[in-house]
Amino acid sequence: MRAVRLPVPTVARSGRRFNRGVLAWLKRELLDPRAYGRIGYLLLAGCLGTLEFVFLVTGIAVGVGLAVTLIGIPVLIGVVYAWGALAEGERRIIHAVTGTYIPNPYRPLPAGGWWTRLRARLGDPATWKDLTFLLLQFPFGLVSFIVSCVVLGIGLEGVTLPAWYWAVPDGVDIGIFRADQLGEAVLMVPVGAVVLLLGIPALSALGRLYVGYAQVLLGSNTDPALTAEMSDLRDARSRIIEAADAERRRIERDLHDGAQQRLVALALTLRMAEKRAAEGDAAAAELVRQAGDEAGLALKDLRDLARGIHPAILTNRGLAAALQDLAGRSSVPVEVIAAPSERLPDQVEAAAYFVVSECLANVDKHAQATSATVSVEAVGAHLLVCVADDGVGGAGFDDGTGLQGLEDRVGALEGTLQVESPPAGGTRVEASIPLAEPVELPAVGGLRAGPLLSDDEAERVQAHRVGALRIRNSMLAVIAAVVVAVWALTGSPNDWVVWPLLGLGLAAAMQSWAVLGTPPARVSDLGGDANPRMLQRRRTMRDTLGKLLIVNVFLIGIWAAGGAGYFWPVWVMLGSGVLFALKGLHRSQSWLERLQDAP
Repeated sequence: MRAVRLPVPTVARSGRRFNRGVLAWLKRELLDPRAYGRIGYLLLAGCLGTLEFVFLVTGIAVGVGLAVTLIGIPVLIGVVYAWGALAEGERRIIHAVTGTYIPNPYRPLPAGGWWTRLRARLGDPATWKDLTFLLLQFPFGLVSFIVSCVVLGIGLEGVTLPAWYWAVPDGVDIGIFRADQLGEAVLMVPVGAVVLLLGIPALSALGRLYVGYAQVLLGSNTDPALTAEMSDLRDARSRIIEAADAERRRIERDLHDGAQQRLVALALTLRMAEKRAAEGDAAAAELVRQAGDEAGLALKDLRDLARGIHPAILTNRGLAAALQDLAGRSSVPVEVIAAPSERLPDQVEAAAYFVVSECLANVDKHAQATSATVSVEAVGAHLLVCVADDGVGGAGFDDGTGLQGLEDRVGALEGTLQVESPPAGGTRVEASIPLAEPVELPAVGGLRAGPLLSDDEAERVQAHRVGALRIRNSMLAVIAAVVVAVWALTGSPNDWVVWPLLGLGLAAAMQSWAVLGTPPARVSDLGGDANPRMLQRRRTMRDTLGKLLIVNVFLIGIWAAGGAGYFWPVWVMLGSGVLFALKGLHRSQSWLERLQDAP
């Protein structure tokens, strides 16, 4: 008998699975209490957004308008702390209504006077993210409120229409349909039920999206570059701890198997010599000679052990002599091509020595090489170490040759280690170690303290910052497009769309200037000036000038959107010019420092 394979209706089965999945999702959303909490927040968002927008616009306008009289400055400071409190209130409302907890993203305030705390608050990105959310809460909250009211209103109206249609004399108009009889009202019940069955899960999904958007602006965001760097540091710390434990075990083993055994033999030999000398045996002199040999061997073992911890020749005679000593003790002929004649910083010499020592040990153990070369020379601000051999190659960081430990040691000094080891092509290890300790930029003006980076590191960090900036500006552009679309779809009744667009433009300009106007500080930026504080002051002046220009353009936009009457931004522009001139004075920094220390 011949078997016949019947076709399997996979499309129908997949369609049934899809239908069951949709029904399960609808049931889950309809029975989930959190779905109704999210819908409740959509209804609250419109009211909260209106109140917050009115408060912020009024407070900022009053503070800016009175800034020329100095009365507006405390008003603006109060508004800054007020919008932080409003944002914290939004976090608590979201948690209470939807169950989503958004932690406070603010950094801890530093110790010091009020100026120090205020400057830290203004320099915290969470401050401006809170302001952006509160300003956008008005259009977004209004849209979510309208959509929720329309969906729930149509659904509830249809379901309850038979109970109250008679109370309206001319009937109830629902779109193009009018219900003025009981039969017509009953026909609207299933329509309303369908709207509710589909609308509640849809509104829940909209609420979930809205809460996720709130988490982005009201919560804390991690920097990808910083996260990767912290991960690398954790890995390096684990490897360093493992290497330290292995080194302690090696020292213990070397002491136990080497010097300790020889010292035990020395003690036994001396006791035997003492006993025979007391008996007048002539062989006592031979035992004393053997004890002397054992003492010499034990001393040699201790010296070798000490050389592995930190060689005395490196401390006493410098790196050049230590490299010659390593080359002389290697079992493979080693030629030292270049070595620095002058003394270098201790940590630089130690790192270079251990790089060469480990590489030559690998040549002896693994490379099967006939010769090797060592080159150590200072090029610019770095010490370049190169060890090459003509062995079998194939070395890597994960093959137990100790190269990973060398990379961690060199990386602790902000250096780099590269390995070229093709199979049957020899091995070449190159290390670049900075000759100077990392320079720290002091905290001056609006910029925080930080290390000076090399050109490559600065380019890499700036590339990460620019990438993140593009994502943030793209999000702001999408938000602006949604606002304009809502304004256009509602018939463009007035020019309210200008206000959220101005806020979005301010946020985009500020974050763009923070990334593009103040790139990471480089060692090459110092030029001929050895004082990093002057470099930081120049960066602070540039940063301040850019921010003042952006704020003044923003205020001119507010003036134009408000009817372009009396040109009040001129007073803010004059105040900005005076502030920038005072900041540029040489003594203004000492004045700021005294102000920071005020209680």
